[in-house]
Amino acid sequence: MLSTAVHNGVTKKVTKPKLKTHSEHLMKRVSRACLHCRQRKSRCDLGSSGSPGTPPCQRCVRDHRECVLGSSNRGGRRVRKPKIANLEMNSNPSPTKVMQLAPSGASVPPDPHSFPQAYPSDHYGRSDPPTTSTINIDDDDSASTTDSAIGSVPRNPSDAWQCLTNVAKRGAESANLDKAGDHYSESTRRVRLTGAEEEEPEPGIKAYRLIKNRSLTRETVSQLVTRYAENFHPYLPLVPRKYFDPAALESFASQEKHLLTAVLTIASKDLVETPQVHEVCSKYMHELISGIAAGADCDVEAVEALLILAEWEPQGLRPKIEAVGRGEEDRAAWMHVGLALRSGYFLGLDRTSFRGDPANDAQSDGRKRLAWTSCYISDRLISVRIGRAFWSRGPGPMTGLVSKDFPSLQPLTSADEDYAKIFQALLDLTQLYGNVHDVLYSGMRTSSQMMLMGDYVKYVDDFRNAIDRWNRIWGTLTCSPHIKVTLQMSYEYLRLYTNAFAFQAAISQALTSKPKGDAPSQREHLRAAFSNVASMQDARFIYASVDAAKSYLTILNNFVDPEKHLHFMPLRYYLYSIYAAVFLYKARSFGVMNAQEEQAVRHLINLTTDRLHRASAGPDDIGSRYARLLELLWKPKSSSSSSNHEPQRKDESVPTGTVPNRLPEQTYMQYSPMNDFSWLDLEAVGDYVSGYPIVGLNSFPHPNPYPSTSEAIWPVQNWQVDLNGNLLF
Repeated sequence: MLSTAVHNGVTKKVTKPKLKTHSEHLMKRVSRACLHCRQRKSRCDLGSSGSPGTPPCQRCVRDHRECVLGSSNRGGRRVRKPKIANLEMNSNPSPTKVMQLAPSGASVPPDPHSFPQAYPSDHYGRSDPPTTSTINIDDDDSASTTDSAIGSVPRNPSDAWQCLTNVAKRGAESANLDKAGDHYSESTRRVRLTGAEEEEPEPGIKAYRLIKNRSLTRETVSQLVTRYAENFHPYLPLVPRKYFDPAALESFASQEKHLLTAVLTIASKDLVETPQVHEVCSKYMHELISGIAAGADCDVEAVEALLILAEWEPQGLRPKIEAVGRGEEDRAAWMHVGLALRSGYFLGLDRTSFRGDPANDAQSDGRKRLAWTSCYISDRLISVRIGRAFWSRGPGPMTGLVSKDFPSLQPLTSADEDYAKIFQALLDLTQLYGNVHDVLYSGMRTSSQMMLMGDYVKYVDDFRNAIDRWNRIWGTLTCSPHIKVTLQMSYEYLRLYTNAFAFQAAISQALTSKPKGDAPSQREHLRAAFSNVASMQDARFIYASVDAAKSYLTILNNFVDPEKHLHFMPLRYYLYSIYAAVFLYKARSFGVMNAQEEQAVRHLINLTTDRLHRASAGPDDIGSRYARLLELLWKPKSSSSSSNHEPQRKDESVPTGTVPNRLPEQTYMQYSPMNDFSWLDLEAVGDYVSGYPIVGLNSFPHPNPYPSTSEAIWPVQNWQVDLNGNLLF
């Protein structure tokens, strides 16, 4: 029955709209629209008949259409009733309605595979079968709901996008419901004709791509997950530990395909005996990454997958592998971290940087916070390595997050590793990395001005004090030796990164202090300036930078097992050792070291290359490739080798002004202060040792800025930085 309540001349909303009589339309609102005008999103003029608010409207009269007023969309949440559910609510369906679920002429007995109701019949408080008029009005719900959704005023572009998304979802739900009914009819017909049911898709691990196409077996997947948990996971504990239980492999494969594939790709990267495993994993991982970049739906597990890939950068994801390392891993890591950050922003992970209501801080929020904090750490560390600006400019974990904010890293038993404490120590150190990079290495112009004006001294001193304070707090942290050594190496490299800026400043000041008319060359002037480092203003910084580089390599050689630990460490610990070795090469070229110290440094470099080779699974592994880079950089040069290579370079049309050709052999000048590459630019180092022109040469205004003579005069303003903004020390 229809119940109508009248208040102030306005009719209340009818609970269940049915065919309206003429008397019921006498007191309707004038602003109501007919179904035809509502569908067209146009104004409905109900005053054409002389009685305002009463159909027909002017458009329906003009188009000779039946004018039916639409029901109101106000009054709370409207839940659409699926059409098929409405039809099934009728206890005695007519033959016409049965035709929608079964073929013509077929009787439908009770079937255990009957289509389930979307909602129970008493949900709407009615048991009578829907009338024809009711079904027609419900069919127009999509138009009315759409009109209501678009009618709301969005506050920003995101609200407008969400409004359109909701409208599209409503239409998709209706279409999917119709398709479900058609699919049910077709499958029912096949069952009756063949007597056999259609096979259902395989659940869990059997539906995983690499299992389904038989590229891998379940046992192989389980072994790779276990191998990752034992060897790689301790250095970046992002994967939820519940997935390391073999019983959880089904849910891992069905719910976290991006993360599982990343785990398999990293765990198989050094399996020399079965390279096809890494090949198929890398191919599928590359496809998933492309999907993320193309805008495919993903969750926090995709962000975690990109982050762990950026830490190890498996060789199977790169199209080409150079025989000598040139920093290409940093470029790949830079792109993966950037994609992870953009995906994290889209998923709203940055909101977890601030603590919310503890009662509402669910386990999923803890996982999102850990993922976003890891994004912050990876972004800062990769930006420091390549000298670029940070990807992340939004809220980072600088809101005082501590170990208790990461419940998934808390130890479950007394024998478990306290990854939460380790993660907090790394987070605090990373914030120092970011501050040093922002203040000292923020840009070419700012850095050069600080060097010449001397403003850097205050900042370097403040950062040195902060670094020492971190070491006093976290240097005594109790954890596994192979984990603690990574914190110690990160600490030493931060010391090097901070003090090296003052070393570069001393070089710039020495260059600007040279009188223009002096006969000695630029090279000789620099050698003379650094011949007595103890008398220089920045002597403490220079000594500290050299000491930090040697300390890093000493820790790597004496406290890290190359086969058991270094082999599985993230690639940044490899690259830090290369940066330290290149820095020592540059420092040696300025005459900072005496003969005895120089010999000790060469021995240290030889030990480092040996450790890198031993930590590699093959010649294409990261350790072997960068060990060859150091061997080419530090190997003794002979005049015969130089003369043998010189004609070849002339044939190849390489400019005669490249660094190796203009240096006299068998003297200290083979370690020239004028070698034009930064210790932070491994690509330029690779060009230098290969005898190729440095990329930054085109920035010089002179057509041949590097004369073939040994008395090369270098323009000071162009020598300080290269095209990438890296300092040329």
